[in-house]
Amino acid sequence: MNKTGTAKINIRRIKAGERGVFTIVYETGSYGIDDSGEIIIARRDVCDSDIPQFDSPAKPGFISVTTDAEATLSAAYLPSRHVRPWKACISIRVSDGSLYPGDRVYVKFGDENGPGYRIQTFPEERHIFKVMVDCMGSGDFYEVEKSPEIRIAGGEIASIEACGPSYARQFEPFGLLVRALDVRGNIADGYYGEAEILLSGITHKVSLTRGTALAMDVSINTEGVFTPIVKTIDGAFSGSGNPVVCASDPPSLFWGDMHGQTGETVGTGTPELYFSFARDKAFLDFSGWQGNDFQVTDETWAKICSLTREYNEPGRFVCFLGYEWSGTTPAGGDHNIYFLNDNQEIYRSSRWQTGMVDANNSDRNPIDRLWDEFEGRTDAMAVPHVGGRHANLAYYNPALSPVLEIHSHHGSFEWFFREALARGHKPGIIAASDDHSCRPGLSFPTEVTSRGGFVSFDVKGGYTAVFAPELTRESIWNAIKARHCYGTSGERIIALVHCGENMMGDEFATSAPPVIEVSIIGTAPIRELFVMRNLTEAFSLNDHRPRNFEKIFIEWSGVRVRSRAKKALWDGTVSVVHGSITGVAEYHNGRRGKRTELVSGSLVKFNSATSGDTDGFELDMIKTSETVLKFKSNHTEFSFMARELEDGDIIRDAGGVNLTVRAGHPPQNPQKSVDLRFIDTTIEPGLNAYWVKAVQVDGHTVWTSPMYMHYEE
Repeated sequence: MNKTGTAKINIRRIKAGERGVFTIVYETGSYGIDDSGEIIIARRDVCDSDIPQFDSPAKPGFISVTTDAEATLSAAYLPSRHVRPWKACISIRVSDGSLYPGDRVYVKFGDENGPGYRIQTFPEERHIFKVMVDCMGSGDFYEVEKSPEIRIAGGEIASIEACGPSYARQFEPFGLLVRALDVRGNIADGYYGEAEILLSGITHKVSLTRGTALAMDVSINTEGVFTPIVKTIDGAFSGSGNPVVCASDPPSLFWGDMHGQTGETVGTGTPELYFSFARDKAFLDFSGWQGNDFQVTDETWAKICSLTREYNEPGRFVCFLGYEWSGTTPAGGDHNIYFLNDNQEIYRSSRWQTGMVDANNSDRNPIDRLWDEFEGRTDAMAVPHVGGRHANLAYYNPALSPVLEIHSHHGSFEWFFREALARGHKPGIIAASDDHSCRPGLSFPTEVTSRGGFVSFDVKGGYTAVFAPELTRESIWNAIKARHCYGTSGERIIALVHCGENMMGDEFATSAPPVIEVSIIGTAPIRELFVMRNLTEAFSLNDHRPRNFEKIFIEWSGVRVRSRAKKALWDGTVSVVHGSITGVAEYHNGRRGKRTELVSGSLVKFNSATSGDTDGFELDMIKTSETVLKFKSNHTEFSFMARELEDGDIIRDAGGVNLTVRAGHPPQNPQKSVDLRFIDTTIEPGLNAYWVKAVQVDGHTVWTSPMYMHYEE
């Protein structure tokens, strides 16, 4: 008999998001557990299984704890009982007796007469219930010899989609991935079946294995914009893919997600699974691994160096070596560090969780010490971003930071980009997932995670789109350095912005009012588009196209604070006087599921969370000249007359960093493609940053890197 005991679980496999009833049986080791001792069952911070509760079998998250020993057990859920990345725990305290060697404790998840216990919403090859014991009541915990673990698989197929390049050369074959997804966006890895792809009048047949299939002989013979249509042979599921532009001489546009973590730090899974998912399931062109440096051991770094080199395959899939410099915000805050070459030395912000011993004197904190280390190097890059902590723009280094991250799984951070512009910097824009679930490039929102409800991933992870001549490290690297890139909130939206011979990211001088040419091809109709000049709107598409006066949109957006608990919870109503609501259609790019209720013809209730992104709905209205709408929420409330919207949108500040409520009339019959030519006759002398923001009807957004124009009359 070992000292700390054993723990076993009576299931081996469950589907992501599935509810079930299962039991962990802990058997006391040779030390026993004294009165005041404790058993804890910890889960990873990123886990979004039901939040445990011990009172009601009829409610979600119910757990019961019993024993055959002569002692009293007290169970509680403690969100911060242990250490990162195993903070949240079920705590089982022993009192009024002791547990003797061989005594058993039964921890039952769910109840046969209740809804069952819901497991986390994303797959994991080895989902561990870490069982640790404090036999002496000293506060020191030791893990049992082998903690119980299960495999969490993808769910049943709920949809099917295609994914491919944004541009194709006429007559030239390319690859197109077909994937079956469950209701939460995971690969339905238990699905095997036949499917058809219809593209440009040609049908291609594929056989899906473990939820995916790759067609490599796809080609288009006619120039134009095409959308793949895919369906299962039995007709049960059908879907589409991203738009593909076929041309005789198309630009090269590559898609990537360079930001995510695995189980070596605060995420789940392994680096091998991470890179193979990015390449084979998300069908990305390039990627990178970004573990928090204070958790990265020397052994882990050697492994990442080796795997980055192994998975880098020019022309097919490009991998960048890197890590996340994760110092506190006062010391510089989160920056993704990337290297052009292999086998580079890691310069950490600290070794907070690896022993704090800097034997080779390689730590660099605050971050300006890292800037000193990298001075003069062209093969190192630092991308400021907002994760839990946010980058401190007081340390912004233009030579090393050509771009910043505007969107991730944590939310949308346009405020962060705007702050950089306001400080006089000239960043480009990228987006990523900051994935923690081993799904880079296909990261969907989670439910409330284990930290007491504060932290969750509320939006789909983003993409970086890069215009580069070829798919190699050097080509992608140079394009990002040149800011020939843009970010999206997780859809492969095509965006082109030019001024004469100059494209997004370029810096140039002009003596004539600039002519801005914009082309957007969305994955859904474009609801609105703005050409921004610095921090103001130079052009709004909706000012130049018909509005639908039968509908009114009301939307809210923003974050509370810049720091970790940034998410804003919105709970409120929209009521109508002298009018009637006949229908409501919500939009968002966040968590799946409906959060809006049409209570009556005069009342709509809503609840949602924004992390910089926008949530909202469109109302079908019967209104008169006297119709009044009242918006009421926990952040702000105001009233307006419906006829006021005929003069333009109404915008109200709601506090926080950039909490905002907006109401207006949506465009009439928006299309997926927008082509426009805008001459800015109001430009003022000096440096002007022109960037484009376009928002689809489903809430997904694209932000282009600015063109920086030095204008002299």
